[in-house]
Amino acid sequence: MAEPYTIADYLFERIAEAGATEVFGVPGDYNLAYLDNIIDSDQLCWVGNTNELNAGYAADGYARERGFAALVTTFGVGELSAINAIAGSFAEYAPVLQVVGTPTMQQQHDKRRLHHSLGDGTFNHFIKMVEPVTVARAQITPE
Repeated sequence: MAEPYTIADYLFERIAEAGATEVFGVPGDYNLAYLDNIIDSDQLCWVGNTNELNAGYAADGYARERGFAALVTTFGVGELSAINAIAGSFAEYAPVLQVVGTPTMQQQHDKRRLHHSLGDGTFNHFIKMVEPVTVARAQITPE
């Protein structure tokens, strides 16, 4: 029986279609669920980095050279660690897509106090923080 086609399958196929052959990032507990999509891909290669800021700068350089890059970070601390690189890419018109693994929709709905969050049950603080230095932001939900 074939496994179901997931949002992550779709997302990483579109990343490859956009021209990326490498995806930069740092594994984290909130993004581990879909890193296998990259590793199992015959179109993408995972490039692990020592920290999110380095991954962001690697993606920035890649985008400047290749025209488009993808970066994977984890929720909260990971995405904030990469924000300087993302802002630099934005300022220089280097298209970098940052994919952020987040707590589950149920955990967010339940307003759980989770690590990497501010502990207040609000999970959109960080997506708001990147708004001034990104072209667009989206939270992908099953709907």
